[in-house]
Amino acid sequence: MTTGGLVVGGLEIGFGDAPGLRAISFSVARAERVAVVGASGSGKTTLLRAVAGLVPIHRGTVVVGSRDVTRLPPELRGAVYLHQSPVLFPHLTVGENVAFALRLRRVPERETLKRVQELLTAVGLPDFAPRAPRSLSGGQRHRVALARAVAAAPEVLLLDEPLSALDPTLRDEVRVALLGLQAEYSPALLLVTHDLDEAALMADRIAVLLNGTLAQVAPPAELFQRPDSLAVARFLGMRNEIPGRVRSGRFECALGSFPVPAGISAAGELVGIIPVDAVDVVPSPSGSARVLGVIHRVQGTSVLVSRNGVELEARAAASSTPKAGETVDLRIYPERLILLPAIA
Repeated sequence: MTTGGLVVGGLEIGFGDAPGLRAISFSVARAERVAVVGASGSGKTTLLRAVAGLVPIHRGTVVVGSRDVTRLPPELRGAVYLHQSPVLFPHLTVGENVAFALRLRRVPERETLKRVQELLTAVGLPDFAPRAPRSLSGGQRHRVALARAVAAAPEVLLLDEPLSALDPTLRDEVRVALLGLQAEYSPALLLVTHDLDEAALMADRIAVLLNGTLAQVAPPAELFQRPDSLAVARFLGMRNEIPGRVRSGRFECALGSFPVPAGISAAGELVGIIPVDAVDVVPSPSGSARVLGVIHRVQGTSVLVSRNGVELEARAAASSTPKAGETVDLRIYPERLILLPAIA
């Protein structure tokens, strides 16, 4: 069992008459960050609120530190829940907001003021204690809310879409403050996000919530390179599904025959997934694939192509992006092939 931090075991939570969450088990060590991702309505926020004690659970346990807090009220759990749009007390100064939990706990005033200054410095607002909340920008308000959440030294920090309401510049500002706070005070951090890029950037591990249960919990690199199932791969947005069969160590499909990557022992009827960045478009007037269209994204340009009745998204060099209707060849890197059982 994880020492300190958070341990959730066999959690079951209802959604009224609808099927809820079931058999939810995971842990978050002190100073570790775990991001929960899933489709809208999958129960991500419900899970976070259940850990915080704000939603009743039907079965299971929640352990914070070394204490079973399953039946304790929120204020006694050692976990702080921060909503995606945190609200500061408008009648208190920034410093008084951060000091609020400390004064509730009757921490000596000298120690309270010292800790408030340390926390505001940690979030990059060392001179903001006398300011009124109404004078703050959106990013500054989020940073003050984070400082207030950490002030009581919680064992676990629960963040619900912490960056979703911010523009890209403010996201970077608040992300840096959050990571700095956690590095200094070491709470276990459980965050919910709908943004896979954000999860990959912030989390040590990502937990994928699908159909009421955790389908996979893994470090970002492992999750994106080796999804456990076709359902997880589809949730992650992996395109280029090709049905085929593994025979004599090769994956045979409509695109050809490819060696099965090392370490994969699957056999029989399977679905192959070729990541977009494992397929290159090579200009060729006599090529075997036809360009259906070009997709422009912030991350780069890709090309939608068709070969032997199979549609693929492939990457293209910015200097030689083909046009719709042109023929091209494809360079496929079979060592990146992902082989998974088909969904029944």
